[in-house]
Amino acid sequence: MANVDWHFFSTVLDVNYAFRALIPDKFKEDKPTRILYLLHGLSDDYTSWTRMTSVERYWEKYGKELIIVMPDGGRSFYSDTTDAHGGNYESFFIKELIPYFESHLPVSIGKEQRTICGLSMGGYGAFRLGLKYPELFSAIGSFSGAVDSRRYLERPEFSARLWDESSRLEIIAKDLTNDKAPRIKFLCGTEDFLLEHNRAWEKWLTEHGIDHEYREYPGYHNWLFWDTHLPEMLDFIMA
Repeated sequence: MANVDWHFFSTVLDVNYAFRALIPDKFKEDKPTRILYLLHGLSDDYTSWTRMTSVERYWEKYGKELIIVMPDGGRSFYSDTTDAHGGNYESFFIKELIPYFESHLPVSIGKEQRTICGLSMGGYGAFRLGLKYPELFSAIGSFSGAVDSRRYLERPEFSARLWDESSRLEIIAKDLTNDKAPRIKFLCGTEDFLLEHNRAWEKWLTEHGIDHEYREYPGYHNWLFWDTHLPEMLDFIMA
């Protein structure tokens, strides 16, 4: 098993870019390899999942069948921006990072093998990218997702990314049907400050007939909660 920090120059972001990946030493020939893009939260970076959780230990259960990619999303909400100096992270992930990384793999990855998950800001990012590009992803996961982008509009730092209705998950998902939508699972702690936002998002998905799995557990908006429930999410991703 390899824990690799990968560096390359991004032409979309116009910066030297780094991400981390957990890659099997060998791949199972009789089973398709899956790939999980695991997104960090607002105050974190591409090293956070391996520093703050036992993701490497949990990964061993699926090691030869699963690749985990941990990109760096800065404070971007994994969105493009109207600020010329802010970086178009959505375009970067879809048009550059995914093709770049997967072109270096010794196995073929298609929609059925490709999944996306994240926490907090990364939970929003997983929903945003997974629902906007359902032809690319077969499953979406979210921990304590910042699923209501309107909460951040008053902050100038984010208004250039979340400035119009198109940033709302309800708008992104409004035309999705179950035959096109990825599988969905999201979790939130009962003491999390984003709990009501997740409940409202769950209600919207239910009312619009989009299949999903939603769970609440005791816990706060912290790494203890995310680490505790990461094995459950990996089981969902690999189901």
